[in-house]
Amino acid sequence: MIKLPPIQIRLSRRQQWLLALAVLLASLQMVIGLAVFAKRVSAPPPPAIAWSSPNLLVDRPRLDAAKTAVQKNDPILTPAFQDLVRTAEGMLAEPPNPIAGDLMVPGFYTAGKEIQQRITRQLRGDARRAHALALAYALTGRKEFCDKSRAILFAWMNSLKRPLNGGHWWEVFWLGHRGDTPLVIAYSFPSFLFAFDLLNGENALSMGEKAAFRAWLRPYVDYHLGEVLYKNNHHNWQVLFLLSAAQVLEDASLFDRAVNYYRNGLTGQIRGDGALPRELWRKEKCGSYTLMALEAMVQAVHIAEQHGYGDLRGLRSKKGGTLEKAVGFYLKYLEDPVAWAKNTNSATLNAPKDPSDWGYMLEVPYFWWHNDSYLPCMKKRPYCYAVERCYTLDFATLLFAGR
Repeated sequence: MIKLPPIQIRLSRRQQWLLALAVLLASLQMVIGLAVFAKRVSAPPPPAIAWSSPNLLVDRPRLDAAKTAVQKNDPILTPAFQDLVRTAEGMLAEPPNPIAGDLMVPGFYTAGKEIQQRITRQLRGDARRAHALALAYALTGRKEFCDKSRAILFAWMNSLKRPLNGGHWWEVFWLGHRGDTPLVIAYSFPSFLFAFDLLNGENALSMGEKAAFRAWLRPYVDYHLGEVLYKNNHHNWQVLFLLSAAQVLEDASLFDRAVNYYRNGLTGQIRGDGALPRELWRKEKCGSYTLMALEAMVQAVHIAEQHGYGDLRGLRSKKGGTLEKAVGFYLKYLEDPVAWAKNTNSATLNAPKDPSDWGYMLEVPYFWWHNDSYLPCMKKRPYCYAVERCYTLDFATLLFAGR
């Protein structure tokens, strides 16, 4: 019998590092997968979703109610509607400005900050314009608004190809290897999807156009399917994006997956007093990052409720925190940023010139709970287009007031 010598494999130091990294990532994926599976097992069964459009920030009854209120010269909704129409009219002459090729966004807190800001402005600018024009069309029936919103959507669909990581592979050790590509998708794309949903509800898209848009969207969804590990505002925006994408794709499994991400994230994200501790670590930007997280959370819960999920608004974290408590904690920041600073790692905080400058997010909680303590920080109603600090909740007053 011939004995063969043992096979010896010699790896370079670089190959050893790569192998160790691969094992580490595989282990992390296994742990995360088990955690998500356990969470899904314990979650209530999902409701049966009957897909219809529009059904994201607004549905057909809300559009009809807003039209009726404007006809009756409602003191809040009428000026909000008039601002929408003026805004949409001002957008008609602006050509779409899509990015050609891949979407690869470096991190904001890196040497690529200027590139990150340029890409973000370009993407968010057209996404929000598409939404504003589609909403104006749904409320007025003016075809020029429809045509312009469609032109923006399909210009991007035909130009932007796929998402790619904007960081470096070695940044995987501090979860920075993807740069800001995931975050910029998550807080920009919902406005495109709101526009699609509104146009679809008005029968302004052919079957072929809808199929093409959904095929274009799918790689961005696939890029976002792994749950964000660090449960801060990035996680909240991921949830909002996936919920909105699930409505466009009519994908019940994806919708339920995103809802379970929300449940999982909230459990450790809100303290018993309503604070969002991972936003409080942002030094002088604590207040604006808290607002950023809450803007995504309230939209996500509203959209989930539109689809039959009724348990999220009152969901409690491990420490007894709720979304309502988080809104109340943020309200204290608007009322007295100096006193609120004691909760943070910074003696001074960035704050709005007037508390109601950043009160737009309160439109959704006020619709839910009708808590009059919110109103002093909402004096600048109606909140319309391009409000300071707003990401995707444009025209918040028109969408939610008076419900």
